[in-house]
Amino acid sequence: MERRQFPRVPVCYLGHVSTGDKAALDAVVLDLSVGGCRMHSTTPVLPGACLDLQIALPNQIAPFVVKGATVRWSRQPEFGVSFTGLRPEDQARLCRLM
Repeated sequence: MERRQFPRVPVCYLGHVSTGDKAALDAVVLDLSVGGCRMHSTTPVLPGACLDLQIALPNQIAPFVVKGATVRWSRQPEFGVSFTGLRPEDQARLCRLM
């Protein structure tokens, strides 16, 4: 049974992840929904970590920025995050892009 609130869309977008301690890493977004995404990175990320994301979306000049995402699961080299700090206008933008 699918427990996700929003449908996921398979993608392959470049992403940049920042943690609270200012560490940064590059990642690839593998699937995306209005509520979160699945990412791939060679750097381990622990569940519960709070992140900020920048996602390079196609045909967009500026990256899509998420100030506030929480790592829900991690199985190296992939991890899943939920968008906990997505503003309503950014959520609407993401809905339009998907």
